[in-house]
Amino acid sequence: MSLPSFFNWQIRRSTPRPVPSAPSSASDSSGSSGSSASSASTHQTKRNLTKVVSPGDSAHISPIKYAYDPVPEVPQYLSPLPFEFPHYATKSCAYATLNAVKIKPRAAGLPYRSSLDYVRGNKNWKANLDESVKLLELIVADKAALDEEVGKGITLSKIAKKELRPGLEHRMVVATSYMFPFADERRLRQIATLMIMYFVFDDKVEETPEGSPLSNFRTDFLRRFREPSSVESDVSTMSELQHHLDFTVRIIGEEDSISGNGGKEMLEALMAAFHCVHPDGDFHSLEDYLKFRRLNVGARFVIAAAKFSIKSSVDVKDPRFARYLSLVGDHYGIINDMASYDKESKALREGETQDMINIVAVFQTLLSLPDARAAKAAAYGYQLQVEAWIVEEIEALESFGKLSDEDWWFVEAVLLSATGNVFFCMTSSRYGGQAAMIEPQYTS
Repeated sequence: MSLPSFFNWQIRRSTPRPVPSAPSSASDSSGSSGSSASSASTHQTKRNLTKVVSPGDSAHISPIKYAYDPVPEVPQYLSPLPFEFPHYATKSCAYATLNAVKIKPRAAGLPYRSSLDYVRGNKNWKANLDESVKLLELIVADKAALDEEVGKGITLSKIAKKELRPGLEHRMVVATSYMFPFADERRLRQIATLMIMYFVFDDKVEETPEGSPLSNFRTDFLRRFREPSSVESDVSTMSELQHHLDFTVRIIGEEDSISGNGGKEMLEALMAAFHCVHPDGDFHSLEDYLKFRRLNVGARFVIAAAKFSIKSSVDVKDPRFARYLSLVGDHYGIINDMASYDKESKALREGETQDMINIVAVFQTLLSLPDARAAKAAAYGYQLQVEAWIVEEIEALESFGKLSDEDWWFVEAVLLSATGNVFFCMTSSRYGGQAAMIEPQYTS
């Protein structure tokens, strides 16, 4: 693994590479700039939240109260050229006009650490918040979640209750509105339910041994999503949470019957995501880490949800999309790792966790880098390289892919899930905490 190859990200191929043919049957909030920081760094730009959306659109996005910069000191040799998604489809996706609003983080002076300058928010963000609160309250009140301990006196109910504390709209729930901006209200609500289940239960479910109380709770949860017809139908014995989960599965099925088939794939991908486990031992190469992270980050679920959001029937296994989707999957993990590194490092120092599974730590170990600052720069450089490869894939799809409009809408929706993840990580209190709080704040 040579460092220079990671930093050649600004180089574009003069001729896009061919893509496989489709199968015949396929349809610290600011930091100090320092002498090595780039003069173009966004955190040096005067912040003006009135410019984050067009005049009159402020009510269409969730209030912004945090701005976390995961790389406050950017080396001068890392100065990304913004990439705006090229609209190769003959017409725009109808759901974009109906449900999405353009977000301009750079114009607002926010520390948006990505060269993919294409971000949207969902106008139905209040429905996302409402659905998320409803589900969390059901988990808090559920007897099984209330009684079952997951370790050190923590129950599933307590986990959900913690998420319901003031400031909920600035934590994990906001991800759905930015990652799936094209979804209508009904579909956004179903995605919100699955996203909450993923966020709240992810770590606890995958770390719990078979046969434990949580494993039994997990079995019931997974069965309701995988085999709804086999679930106990006696409504008198069902909890409100079980009713709600069954209702979610039913609505997703109804939506698939109306248009697309992303709902079924979304449920299947969520089930697969819950079976991920932590790796044994250290990572001996970057590729070893990325192979693990592609599964652990739930990329398949996010891509399926993006497809569901636009009511698409595109074949996600179409070989033309293979490299593009793989790179976007890497991007999800890299962005989350960059955002969570300081938080995870603190937890490791204070004994709250026993290991550090993060790309920044992987770079520091593999390249014998002297400190976290150097490791962050290396990881950020690789992130920009991945983004350059994503751009090249989009160019290759245009030159050789022979994509339909529906194909291009899918490519666009997936890209927006990646840039929405960047925006979420920056504007959520989940990573930067109180140190990243900013004023003024939008009010709707």
